[in-house]
Amino acid sequence: MSEMASILLQVAPWVKTLLVVIVLLIAVIQVVRLAPPIRRRGDAIVDTDQLSQLLGRTGRALTPMRPVGTCDFDGHRVECVAESGYVESDKLITVIRVEGTQLTVRVTDEA
Repeated sequence: MSEMASILLQVAPWVKTLLVVIVLLIAVIQVVRLAPPIRRRGDAIVDTDQLSQLLGRTGRALTPMRPVGTCDFDGHRVECVAESGYVESDKLITVIRVEGTQLTVRVTDEA
């Protein structure tokens, strides 16, 4: 029997259990860290056909746009780019351009 094996056999059982628990915790942390984020239904519109339908629509900035932020269009959260560079949250915005999956918005004066 090798010297390392004899040393491991002499270790108290609770130490072995502790080591196994630590290894399992590290494995669980790695799996959770690598898992994709949980998305709610309606979090985003990803289909470019649906995005193109938003052209000219009015929504509300949910986050500050510096120049990228999140906007709400009838309950759909979409990442948008502000034409002016900065838009405060809760401002009304209008979609002025759709290029692929990128929406460009402008602050609107509509009430």
